Amino acid sequence: MIYKRLGVLCGLFLFPLLVPIDIAAATSVNGLDDRNVLITYYGTNDETLANVYFLDSTLSGLFEHVEIIDLKSVRKADIEKQDIIIYYATKEGANIEKLNLFTDFKGEVLGVGKEAKTLPQFRDWEFLGMKSIHRIGDFELNYPIDLLSVKPSATARVLVEGQQFSKEYPVMIQDGRNSFITISSLFAEGRNVISAAFFDLFQLTKPNTHPAYIRLEDISPMSDPKYVYEAADYLLDRDIPVYLAIIPVYVNPESDEIVTLSDKPKLTKVLKELVDRGAYVISHGYTHMYGNEQETGEGFEFWDSILNQPITTINPKDKPEKIMTEDQFLNNKEYEQYIQGIERIETEYINGKLENSIHSLTRLGLAPTAFEAPHYTMSSNGYQVTSHYFSAIFGQIQATDKDWQVMFSPLFISKPSLLNGMILYPETIGFVDPASSNPILDIEKSLNQVLQVPGSVIGGFYHPYLGKEYGLDYLKQMVALIENVPNVEWIELKNEKHVVKTDLVEIVTSGNGEIEVKSELSWLTIIKDKFAEDSLEKYLWIIVIVTAIFVMLFIIHIVTLRMRYRKRLFKETKHG
Repeated sequence: MIYKRLGVLCGLFLFPLLVPIDIAAATSVNGLDDRNVLITYYGTNDETLANVYFLDSTLSGLFEHVEIIDLKSVRKADIEKQDIIIYYATKEGANIEKLNLFTDFKGEVLGVGKEAKTLPQFRDWEFLGMKSIHRIGDFELNYPIDLLSVKPSATARVLVEGQQFSKEYPVMIQDGRNSFITISSLFAEGRNVISAAFFDLFQLTKPNTHPAYIRLEDISPMSDPKYVYEAADYLLDRDIPVYLAIIPVYVNPESDEIVTLSDKPKLTKVLKELVDRGAYVISHGYTHMYGNEQETGEGFEFWDSILNQPITTINPKDKPEKIMTEDQFLNNKEYEQYIQGIERIETEYINGKLENSIHSLTRLGLAPTAFEAPHYTMSSNGYQVTSHYFSAIFGQIQATDKDWQVMFSPLFISKPSLLNGMILYPETIGFVDPASSNPILDIEKSLNQVLQVPGSVIGGFYHPYLGKEYGLDYLKQMVALIENVPNVEWIELKNEKHVVKTDLVEIVTSGNGEIEVKSELSWLTIIKDKFAEDSLEKYLWIIVIVTAIFVMLFIIHIVTLRMRYRKRLFKETKHG
């Protein structure tokens, strides 16, 4: 495949590296409450940050103004402008002076976690110690979780209860303007019950519709166009929007095989036809793999899954090294400089990958309107970089820079702080997993849990390659489950305001049902992208270019000699 792509014009030069352009924050989530919400917290461990990010991603789907400030950075002015304050703490030792800043706050206060009881608002509450529950509301937990037992006052109301055998304990309790969630883990099994209870807790209007989408996942140059077309055609015929999660380049590190979409004209033709019929393209990375890990579609791309850490090398052939810890440095300054160096490498790597993905797709008439990280894995710095290119992202959120498996998905379309302005369209019901004994039952169980939450998103995905063995049976059953939901509304991205942008491409959905594509891609960019796809091809191109230059010089030399010879011959004839 590599050699076939060398038959183009010679005498080209390398294109300079592109610089990302910040996207204007013109996107927003519709119909949100305009009260100001502050989430503050004490502790920096992964569990704390994951729960804080879950609260933020959930509440930013309900409120227009949500900000996160750690307790040590909170000032009196930060508190005074808020309508609602949420304090998360599971660790002892919070600064008393900082906690006392909240004493005179007159708005609503929600404490979360066993150590949130140290806020002034809860000093008169009667806490009874730690207990364990196996049920929250009507939801049976797979594993028991700990709970801080509290005795409700005569004026308090219990919004959510937990249960251990026949004994019941408050999980969410409200007494006037002050409320408390007695469990510490919110983003795992209890997320549906807690998310639903927020509507009553904060007196929010409950939506009567459920936004929904189905992604056709992991479409790469190796995908069979027959099964891609059949799955998408079925959805389009039912007026269901199609989201094509496309990987432009296939790489097999074991065989060094590289295949691009341009090498697959039949598949490209099918994808373009589907886009012409209204399908949306989601950039699902560039190669969906990193270094010498698994092949495209199986490997990761924006996270080192072998070392379980952020990206540390730009060249895929370079062997990554384990990121050092703070205790391996003499002081914090040296450690921070080291981490900044790692982030610069990661930033350059991600810039190149995202630009190559956007450019290669746009060049083929498959302009992307959103992004999805392979396996949903990406560091916090990675999200910052990605937000310079995309305003919409699909999937789940990685909550920590230390472990990709600490991941969650809120239930609302939201604008989490971690995503730096990007709007998240969450995946909430899973996918058709052929390894399961009953994949449709799995989806149905997830769907029923999601439907407990007013306005929750019904988001799932399906792999078109399943059509080879199962036909469209699984897809039809998945669609039937969703279509049976009352007041389901399929998400049409073209009716929202979004931007995908590099310095050469701008793709805009202005909310009026149209997608506008502006492209200044040239043959120079094509060559630059080709170089990025494959280091071997880079050297072959250099050989071609150098050879072409010598051939051109040789031709010029021959022409010059002939002209001189003809000129001399003319003079000799004239004077002969």
